[in-house]
Amino acid sequence: MHYIQRNMLLLIVLCVTILGITAASRISNESLTKPTIAVDSNTSLVDQGNADRDNSSGIYTGNDISAPTEASKVVQPQVMINKDGISALAYIAANVETGEIYVERNSSEVLPVASMSKLVTAFAATDILAASTSITISKFAADVPPDGSGIREGETYTLDEILYPLLLDSSNIAAEALSSSTTKRSKFLELMSSYAWEIGMSSAYFADPSGVSSHNAASAFDLLALAKYLYKFRPDILALTRTYMYEVSTTTEHDSHTFVSTHPFVNDVNFIGGKTGRTPEAGDTMLTIMNVGGNPVAIIVLGSNYNTRAIDTRKILDTVTRMIKTQ
Repeated sequence: MHYIQRNMLLLIVLCVTILGITAASRISNESLTKPTIAVDSNTSLVDQGNADRDNSSGIYTGNDISAPTEASKVVQPQVMINKDGISALAYIAANVETGEIYVERNSSEVLPVASMSKLVTAFAATDILAASTSITISKFAADVPPDGSGIREGETYTLDEILYPLLLDSSNIAAEALSSSTTKRSKFLELMSSYAWEIGMSSAYFADPSGVSSHNAASAFDLLALAKYLYKFRPDILALTRTYMYEVSTTTEHDSHTFVSTHPFVNDVNFIGGKTGRTPEAGDTMLTIMNVGGNPVAIIVLGSNYNTRAIDTRKILDTVTRMIKTQ
């Protein structure tokens, strides 16, 4: 009798052990196949499959005007929308004359900035080079991730000319050519960081002159400092970014090219200036300075969903416009 009871007890223990192993295996498999997505209290998760891209090549093929010049290989994006309807991970809107901040979220968080880096490249290069300086596209510069400018190895431009593909088409080639125009590339990057810190971008760092690197990072508050500096001291750069299209003719130095702005607000009568950016790590980024009821307002968005930086900026702009009207 005791023998039978003992065998039954052993059988029960064996069954429980098998069930436990099976359950643990199922949990382990689920953890491997279902990604964990962190969602804070201010965020809701929506359809992750609506980013328009070529699945076979990994290249974005959306309708955004900057896609041809800033597209690169990407992983499946995580599409997030916050409760205020703005997808950006961080943003800020402020008066660049008075410093008054109208709205902000996570404005001190340091995030990749992508091609907004080129604004710093532009003012650093124009500070140390004469407008007539010749910039030749080297093989190294031509081998960076492609852009839509059409400029190529062996062509030579003046500094004034090359600023157009840099800031309109967001040319990575132009950025690299400028970074090695008079000094070592590493020295130019140090200069970029030094200039950025001097104007109040205390968290900014630049690993390359184009923004292709995910290590090119700053906070929205840093970029507000950049907007203030450009508005007050470098209106020439902002004026250039207001250009929708710029053409250069064929010469002995280069072929003919047409450079077209990537900024979605470039044709708005209230647009004062700005720059777009996009990489897989940074998402969509954008700096926009607008005239709002006579007030120069900078709006910076970082980490917007693909192709929504203009939507995010417009929503923030509408909020700021209402606030200014009630003042």
